[in-house]
Amino acid sequence: MKKIITYLFSLVLLAAVGMLEACRKNDPPLAKPIVVSSFYPNSGNAGTLVTILGTGLPADGKVMFGDIAADILSQNDTAMVVRAPENGQTGKLALVAANKTIEIGNYTYQALSVRSFFPQNGPAGMHIRISGAGFGNTASPAEVKINGVSATVVSVSDTLIVAEIPEKAGSGPVTVIVDGKSSSGAVFRFQSITTVKPLTGGPGTKVTISGSGFEALAAGNTVDFNGKPAQVLEASESRLVVVAPAAITTGPLSVTVNGQKTPGPVFTIVPFPTIDLVTPLSGPKGMEMTITGLNFSKETDENIVTINGVAVPVKTATANKLTLTLPGGTGTGKVILSVNDQKVEGPIFKEQNLGILQVVPANGLAGTKVTISGAGFSTVPSENIVTFNGVTATVESATETSLVVIAPANLTTGALVVRRAALEATAPAAFLRAGVQTLYGGPGTGSFINYASTSIAVDSKGNVYISNRADATIRKITPTGQASVYAGIPNTFGTRNGPVAEATFGSISSLAIDANDNIYVADNYAGPTIRKITPDGIVSNFKTGLPRSGVLFLNKAGEVYITQLYEGILKVYATGATERLFSYTASDVCRPSVDAAGNIYFSTDDYNPYLSMVGGNGTYTSQWLGGSEGYLDGPRLSAQFGAGLSGTVIDQEGNLLILDKWNYAIRRYNFLTGEVTTMMKLSYGFADGSFEEAKMGAGVSGMAQGKDGGIYLLDGNNGAVRKVFLR
Repeated sequence: MKKIITYLFSLVLLAAVGMLEACRKNDPPLAKPIVVSSFYPNSGNAGTLVTILGTGLPADGKVMFGDIAADILSQNDTAMVVRAPENGQTGKLALVAANKTIEIGNYTYQALSVRSFFPQNGPAGMHIRISGAGFGNTASPAEVKINGVSATVVSVSDTLIVAEIPEKAGSGPVTVIVDGKSSSGAVFRFQSITTVKPLTGGPGTKVTISGSGFEALAAGNTVDFNGKPAQVLEASESRLVVVAPAAITTGPLSVTVNGQKTPGPVFTIVPFPTIDLVTPLSGPKGMEMTITGLNFSKETDENIVTINGVAVPVKTATANKLTLTLPGGTGTGKVILSVNDQKVEGPIFKEQNLGILQVVPANGLAGTKVTISGAGFSTVPSENIVTFNGVTATVESATETSLVVIAPANLTTGALVVRRAALEATAPAAFLRAGVQTLYGGPGTGSFINYASTSIAVDSKGNVYISNRADATIRKITPTGQASVYAGIPNTFGTRNGPVAEATFGSISSLAIDANDNIYVADNYAGPTIRKITPDGIVSNFKTGLPRSGVLFLNKAGEVYITQLYEGILKVYATGATERLFSYTASDVCRPSVDAAGNIYFSTDDYNPYLSMVGGNGTYTSQWLGGSEGYLDGPRLSAQFGAGLSGTVIDQEGNLLILDKWNYAIRRYNFLTGEVTTMMKLSYGFADGSFEEAKMGAGVSGMAQGKDGGIYLLDGNNGAVRKVFLR
């Protein structure tokens, strides 16, 4: 019985709910509230057409000019157009609907009336044509205001005014004032671009444009970058988000709305960022990270860094360096940098209690004392296992943040690793077997090298040859530093050919050695001549009758070139034929280089802080590498060198090395990147060791490269031959 009663109650309840829903379905829809936002014009004679804007405007409403209803010419939910009645009076304008009166504003019956204008939107400086009545025949000129800001009137007639949109006008009604009377028309939409962020990037960069007068619908805005259209992702009246187009080039950005263009600032195309170094590659929360490279933004918020997908805020930013504080919780994963949506991947970072921040020096030779800074080291030296490219080093001392180690005897270039128990940390960059060693001589050693030592060259076995113009000899220094007279008889001048022990030479200005160990000698005694010494020690004339004899240099094929001071550069073929490649001054101090395309890089003067270039096709560029005197790495034409360069070499990777003697440096130009970097920078004096420790004399006068990639310097001021290990 109880179950039956419950069942009947449920049926009654369901029926009641159904009836309620049916009633709801038959209810009339709720009416929108009536809202009037604006009207125009606010004055005019009888018959003037007045537009009323808003929402929910009723179909059965009346528009009253005082007590008189106006004829309604058109009507919809958002706009009504009515005609000012013949017998209307100045006073209130109201909308009456459903026994409700909504005040619209005041309407003035007068001859002055702003009825329309074109265009209805645009930027400052644009001309606007205002149509109406009562503008002319006045005691004083008509005035125009846009949103209350005075505009310059260009021309006036009784029915037309041309005015210029003022700066920072903003959106608002167009008002004309004549003889103290005023009339306002519709709202002019003022277009402006106030900020664009970022202003640098490339294809695919998302750019936010802030300003005014934009369309709220994305399709209503046309944005271009230097004439190339961009996709609009988001839009509002004051903000647009767009994507830089694929074919973008550096140039101004603009926004066009309803055919009216607003110019913006220049958007500059920059290359993708590159990451050179991230330090540390492991470490705990709170440790500072540094990222160095190229093409970063100087605006911190335009550099987005993530580690393993976790955002790491950037604290400081320059074009080539970012600093961050590790937030913790990153785990292990890649460091990724996005600069204005241009993304580059870096190395893997490992979150742990052991990390290496810095290694000083970052290069050296066996026995170099190296300080490793970081976190999580054991204070017991033996509990820290340090290896250089897999070779264990001796740890001299240890704290939690610093280790002092000695580079091992069989040091090679490679990763520097610290292990503590189960943890392992790798240094941000490989430790380079690099530094300076004296191969021969030095102050106080009785070295034969002096002011008269003119040139240096290296054969395939690592033997170094030094010429001397004062005693007419060529001396040989073995890889172990043993020196002897190789060719010529000391202080005996002549032109005799034959075996090196019997041959005589004169004032030798230069040496060069080809891949087969033939030695070419520029000899200025008894007529400038190029002599040749074969690998088996036989001397002969290679080319006689030269007008001048300067610095010898070879291309990779072993072909011979020579500078001739005021007569330029000459190529000398094995047949004896010659070809003049450059006819003006070429320095006899700086040894030129030739690349694989036949381009020659040289100095035209002993004191130039730059290099010139003669192309393989004969074109000449006076200032090809470098600019003003100084010391600065960077792009080819903005890099700075000291006043006077001592030589160049095309290295085994195809880069151009420059001996910048007055900066005590070897600089490298990378043909692929177009950048100058410093390979070695020393200070004045005499000392071997890492690049941070080594010193060299003033005005090093020669540079040559060995088969092993080592660089040999003729350090005449110290009476020495120095060998530079670059890696």
